[in-house]
Amino acid sequence: MIVKVCGVRTGEIAEAAIDAGADWIGLMLVPKSPRWVDDAAARAVVQVVRDRADLIGVFVEPSAAECDAAASRYRLAGIQVHGHVDPNLVTACSVPVIPVFNVDSGATASTIDWPPDALLMLDGVPDRGALPGGTGHRVPLMLAADVARHREILLAGGLGPDDVANAVATVRPAGVDASSRLERRTGDKDPELVRRFVIAARAAAAQLRTDPR
Repeated sequence: MIVKVCGVRTGEIAEAAIDAGADWIGLMLVPKSPRWVDDAAARAVVQVVRDRADLIGVFVEPSAAECDAAASRYRLAGIQVHGHVDPNLVTACSVPVIPVFNVDSGATASTIDWPPDALLMLDGVPDRGALPGGTGHRVPLMLAADVARHREILLAGGLGPDDVANAVATVRPAGVDASSRLERRTGDKDPELVRRFVIAARAAAAQLRTDPR
C-alpha cells in the first residue's frame, strides 16, 4: 500500500516522512496554496528525497506543459491534479497523472465520469470558495470502500494518525494520503504527527495482508 505525505515544504519533514516509511512525498506547486513551495524550497526537498521515495507534484487544473516542466525540474514520479481534470491530461503528460475527485455522498460519486485506467484519489469536498486540495473534510468510508472494490484509489480527506488504521481496514485502498491533520498550523507540519501517521498506515497495511477478506 502507498503511504503519501502531502504538502511537504521542508527537508526536515521530508526526512521524517521517509524515515518512518513513506512512499510518496507531495509538493504543492500552486502559489495560492498555504502549502506552496517556491523553487528553492522544492529543490531542498528534492535533495533530501533523492531516490528514497517518489515525489508527486500537486496542481490545480494545470496544462500538460506545466506538468512536464515540473516533472523534469523536480524529478517527479507523478502529478496529482485537483479541480476540473481534462480527460486528455491523463495521457498527455510524460509522467502518470492522478486525478482527484471530491466526493461526500453516493449521489456525488454517481455523477463522476471516472477515467478508465488511471489511479484515482478520493478527497473530501472543499468549503465553498476554497482552493481544492487539503480540505480536511472526510470521504464517507463506505462510499470509498464501494469505489475501491471496482478500481484502485488513494484515499485522502482529513486522515490523521489516529484514524488512518480504521480507514485502511474499512476501505482497503491502494494508498492513503494526509496533509492538513499532520500540521501544527496551516502549512506547518509536525514531524511527530507525520511519523505517527506513516507508522500507523504501515501497520494497518501489514494487518490487511494477514486478513483474507
